[in-house]
Amino acid sequence: ELCRGIAGESHAAMFVDGEGRLSSAPSEELEYLKKMGIDDYLFAAVRAAAAGGATERREALLLISTRLAAEAEAASEPAKDGGLRRRGVRAVKESPAAEAAAPEEVEEPSSGGGGGVAGALRLVCERTGWLAFFLCGLLLCERVMHSFGALLEREIELAFFVPLIIGHGGNSGGQAVSTVIRSIGRRSPSASEAISTVATEALAGALQSLLLGCLVGPALHFFLDTSRAVSTVMATTLPLLGLFSNCTGAMLPFLVTWAGLDPAVIVGPLMTTLVDTLGLMIYLSVATATLVHGS
Repeated sequence: ELCRGIAGESHAAMFVDGEGRLSSAPSEELEYLKKMGIDDYLFAAVRAAAAGGATERREALLLISTRLAAEAEAASEPAKDGGLRRRGVRAVKESPAAEAAAPEEVEEPSSGGGGGVAGALRLVCERTGWLAFFLCGLLLCERVMHSFGALLEREIELAFFVPLIIGHGGNSGGQAVSTVIRSIGRRSPSASEAISTVATEALAGALQSLLLGCLVGPALHFFLDTSRAVSTVMATTLPLLGLFSNCTGAMLPFLVTWAGLDPAVIVGPLMTTLVDTLGLMIYLSVATATLVHGS
């Protein structure tokens, strides 16, 4: 019935066989759904409802009915015949079974904490304490720079690339954070899945930063007149920083979520604080090993 409502009665045979089960859908049928405004996400839910067991079927039907109800409420307007006109999708009247399965209301999470001055003050109260905590953590960068002061005085070129190191660590870790938070939003992963995800992200960070290091090192030396020693330090630091940043960025969303805190508020600043401070320490430690002990 959902397929008929989505695709139209004349096209229902494209998707449903004689026994009412969803048939296999070749690519042209998926393209038809896309033209009608139905994305692969909803179509996958329809397939799960038709092919799954009792539990999967119930969960998929709840998902489908909730999705259709939310889209209808957001994209519809009153019509003269009392029906609904939806942008690019034919209006669907829920059957009694679908109405019984659908939740009464779908409450979307608020991203702004309310409007106006009251909403802004609420956000200030929620976030300022965490920002103050992370600011104290960022002050550790000054202590790291101070502890390597003699090295920086000797090799002033190292100081020029501190923003590059900090920025690359934040960018690499930020990619991992976004990927993992999106994964957690879809379903709650197990501990083994979390470990596998962290390991995969760490390896990806190391490999992509190794590739960038092989490009950045020679470019600094031959095109920007950077000394060979400092160029070597940069090429060596980037893979280590990518490994650490991606591992941290992938691990923090799981830890924060399992602690019952809000990853959207905490993970980004916490990852930045750790990567900035410890990434700077990695950079200057590599420089010490290369320039001081190496010479």
